[in-house]
Amino acid sequence: MVKIIHTSDWHIGLDFYQYDRSEEHRRFFAQLCDIVSEEKPDALIVSGDVYHTATPSAAAQKLYTGGMIALHKACPSMTIVVVAGNHDSYTRLESTSEVWRLANVHVVGFVERNDNGELCLDKHLIDVGGKCLVAAIPYVNNLQIVDLLKDEVRSRNKASLPVVVMAHLAVSGSVTKGQELLTQGGLDYESLDVFGNWYDYLALGHIHCPQTLKGSGGKARYCGSPIRVNFDEDYPHSVSVVEVEAGQAPLVREVEIKSDVRFLTVPEKALPLDEALEELRKVDSDIQGFVRLNVLVKDYAPFDADARVLEVLKDKACRFCRINVVREVMSGVEKRDDVLGVQDIKALNPIVLAKRYYRELYGMEMDDDLAELFMEAAARAEQTE
Repeated sequence: MVKIIHTSDWHIGLDFYQYDRSEEHRRFFAQLCDIVSEEKPDALIVSGDVYHTATPSAAAQKLYTGGMIALHKACPSMTIVVVAGNHDSYTRLESTSEVWRLANVHVVGFVERNDNGELCLDKHLIDVGGKCLVAAIPYVNNLQIVDLLKDEVRSRNKASLPVVVMAHLAVSGSVTKGQELLTQGGLDYESLDVFGNWYDYLALGHIHCPQTLKGSGGKARYCGSPIRVNFDEDYPHSVSVVEVEAGQAPLVREVEIKSDVRFLTVPEKALPLDEALEELRKVDSDIQGFVRLNVLVKDYAPFDADARVLEVLKDKACRFCRINVVREVMSGVEKRDDVLGVQDIKALNPIVLAKRYYRELYGMEMDDDLAELFMEAAARAEQTE
């Protein structure tokens, strides 16, 4: 039997409506170190999306490095395996992999080929103290490596050790509550059948809601993200402590990562702006967290809506993120003259279309600075075509 702690989707460096959330990540690392110290696992498995962007700041990289060192000190005998997710820069993550080996940390950022064009499998297979084999698969567009690793593991695993497979992708049938899948890299859903049945535990990353996949016999699991990444991820966040034995269903325990940061949608059901602001005034001044105002409109939110929200919140601890515009449902079927057809869209200047989309999405006009940035990006895109 081998004991592992399965975690993923840390999203270090997350810029949440321009608010820094590094303190939440520090508290997460502190809790994870306590869990590691108490559980004394054989391995810590990190199934991708260490960072929120492929170009993390120096502060984000320092936070990651400090956290990893602290985890190693909490249990020096523990093997740590990290794979890159779609948010990570695979080259950046793996560039220091040789140094991390000194702390028994194995980082697998990308799939390599040798001079003959064959996949290099050695770095993807990690022996955890003679107790299990880990097959580490980073985010990839082509899952050809799965079958190759399966054959390699069957060839090497003479002692019939438990096999743990790591991967970062979206599996069909998984619960994606509160999570937008339009993430960097544009992941498509894959069938669980792609992995076959050669593993004893499949440690998945990418989906933030913790869950064991139906139809996997209890062997395939998303551990979920340790902190809340958006307003709609309204479920407990955790890491998974998993005991794995060859040929047996894994034993899984969720250990919640506690946070006192609140995500408030006020009011729960959208109301006209004046009424919504009255509900916002009732929020306790000492509550730490983020606020999304739910506003019901006939057309668009007033141009000064943000300023009015900020005025209400000026003496409160919570921070304003955005207005969620909900338009009143029209009775009957009413034709709108401003609905665009395909040909209309093709004929529009990109900036006109972008401004229209922004207005529909946020209920306000795109500011000049953002419009200028969009035009610069559009110009660069045209130059590369």
